[in-house]
Amino acid sequence: MNEKQENQAKQELKPNKFLNGPGFGLAFMGAFYLFWWLIIAFEELLQDPRWAHNLAYAIILLTVGLAFYQKSVVSRLIAMIQAFMLPIVGSGSFNTTILSIITIIIFALWIIIVILEKKKDKNFLEAKLQKRTWIWLNLHTLILAWILIAHMGLMFIIVRFPIESQLYTYNPIAGYLVNLPPESLEFGTWVFDITLFIWAFIAIGEQFKLGYNVKNKPWPKYSFYMAMICMGASLIALLIQQFTIGFDWVSTIYP
Repeated sequence: MNEKQENQAKQELKPNKFLNGPGFGLAFMGAFYLFWWLIIAFEELLQDPRWAHNLAYAIILLTVGLAFYQKSVVSRLIAMIQAFMLPIVGSGSFNTTILSIITIIIFALWIIIVILEKKKDKNFLEAKLQKRTWIWLNLHTLILAWILIAHMGLMFIIVRFPIESQLYTYNPIAGYLVNLPPESLEFGTWVFDITLFIWAFIAIGEQFKLGYNVKNKPWPKYSFYMAMICMGASLIALLIQQFTIGFDWVSTIYP
């Protein structure tokens, strides 16, 4: 083996210290999402509490993103349950403020579990499960959580968007509009949902490429880059909307 091949082999075996993959991208996205709605757009949230669904989305993204770093069946099961909240929130079937509180409770439970596991230096259920089962659950609970996150775009584009105009014309708070605001011409919503869907495909593809990754090989960074593109493109879309149809387009489109 020549020197070039040896260096390449060492590089492949070198652990990715910060694992700048799907977990870091999601966690950063969720934290930024929270910052946006609690600091920058908080006044809009107060004026129309229906925007609270974004708080739930942010907490879900943050929980699933952080669960990437805790290879524990219990912590990832909780993250998967948290991800199940996303299509529920996105459907507009329930009060999104209450749903946001529920996601906060689930996130707090996840933190408690992780702290207990770290403190005891022992993961719950690990001793009671076969190693193969343990590894399988760690992998697939997280993948299912990513698939559920992709439902953010599906719930908007397939479920809500086709009937929004009809519902609003009938009654501004008809159907799901009682819990979710009109978003059919929100540029940021379209861009974020589409790019997040692409992110899910990339992240799942990376995971299947690495398999169980028991040796903690370096994680591809494409999913991390896609998460950054998702946020950056969404901010650009908001800027474009501001200088085109504006943020008060509802009163113009739905008179």
